[in-house]
Order: sequence, then C-alpha cells, then structure tokens
Amino acid sequence: MKKYKPLVTFVIPSYNHIKYVEKSIKSVCEQTYENLEVIVIDDGSTDRSHELITKLQQKYGFIYAHRPNKGLIKTLNEALEIAKGEYFCWGGSDDIFLKDKVEKQVEFFETNPDFVLCYGRMVFIDENGNIIKEAKTKYNKSGYIFDQLMYRCFITLPTVMVKTDILKEFGFDSNYFLEDYPLWLKIAKKYKIGFLDEQLTYYRLHGSNVSNNLDKMVIEVNRILDLWQNEHIYQKAISYWYYRWFCDLSKHNNLILTKI
Repeated sequence: MKKYKPLVTFVIPSYNHIKYVEKSIKSVCEQTYENLEVIVIDDGSTDRSHELITKLQQKYGFIYAHRPNKGLIKTLNEALEIAKGEYFCWGGSDDIFLKDKVEKQVEFFETNPDFVLCYGRMVFIDENGNIIKEAKTKYNKSGYIFDQLMYRCFITLPTVMVKTDILKEFGFDSNYFLEDYPLWLKIAKKYKIGFLDEQLTYYRLHGSNVSNNLDKMVIEVNRILDLWQNEHIYQKAISYWYYRWFCDLSKHNNLILTKI
C-alpha cells in the first residue's frame, strides 16, 4: 500500500533577484518530495527577472504570477489565498533550499501531529554562494515556546514549514514589514512549535537583506512586542531586547536609538 503524501505548497516571492532567483527556484522544484505545489510570484521586478522566471516556469510547470509591485506581505497573502497544500513553506528568491527539506519536514509532521510549525537549522552563505557560518542553534526550542520567543526571535524563516490551516487562521500582518516575528508569536501563543535538528536552508547574506537595517529592525521589533504588554513576561523580555540593542547600536554609533 502506497504511503499517503500530503500536498505541500512552497511559495517563492521574487523581487529584483535575477542574480539568485534561478538557483532558488531550482532548489524548490527539484525537491525529493513529489507531491509539491510550487507558486512563484514576481512582485514587479525591474531587473528582467520576469523573463528568466517565465523560462523556468515553462521547464518546471509551477504556478506563476507577474504583476505590479505590492510588497512582500501582500504577495504572501495572495499566495496563501490560492494555496491548496496541507502544509506551507516560503522563502526568499535569493535563498537555496536543500533537496530533502520538504521530505524531512513532512515526515516530522506525520510523526508529530500535535505540532503546527516546524523549523530547522540554517547556514549563511555570501553573494557567491560560499558558506560563511551556521546559524546559532543554542536558543532553539520545541513545544510551547511563546515565552522564549518573547526574548529572542530564533525561528529561522527560510527553514519553516507550517500547517496551512493554522497559517490561514492568522495570515500575514500588513501592519509590519517583518512577516515572520509577529506570526511566530501569535502561533506560539496557542500551539506547539517543533525544532527539527536538520540542516534545511542556505540563507544568502548581501547588502539588501532587511536584517542589515539595524535602525529599522529596532523600531519594528519594539512595535511588535508592544502588542504583548499584558503578558507577565513582557517587562523582562523588553528589558532584555533593550540590553541587546544597546550593545549592537553602540557599535554602530547610533546610541540615540537606545532611548526609544
């Protein structure tokens, strides 16, 4: 008897990543897992990404949409509306996904049905694909991890797989430019999250990464945490974030931001 393989939706939102998008799409379309729905949405790229993705679509047959720029959050919600998979993954069009990422995560869910989100290990690479280092794993936790997430966002987005019905329960919040941290907190408040101790994704570091804008990140994370001011852990958590921000910002001559 053939084992049931649930449909998995894998979304790649693309914007001006012509240098990287082909490797990203190939790494998804060539997954070892067979029952895969791949959705690529080009968010109004101006660098000829559209022409390249069109050729890849003809080769691999994935769902493809190209339209004017709407921003990342609206792009992800657009993909979520049409997603048919039982599970949902997404990642940057500059990231590379290990070929057995989906297979390993589906196996995790099938053996751990009480978890709704699964994440794993990630390796940083440079613009040319050279390995820099592995992301820290010492903070990674499984189970009901809301309190731990209040102190640090340790879930690595490109490694995530989540049950689609849970993701649709919350959606991606357009009030923030970060699609991940507000979502992790909402999910973790109600459900169990699992850490899979397997390498799943190569995350590319380059000048346009949002995480490189420290000033913007400080203000955004502060806004996100403000939603949870009534939690018993809030004061300790925000104090810890302030300490980390102070240390980081002092290295960048931006001490004024530590006053927020």
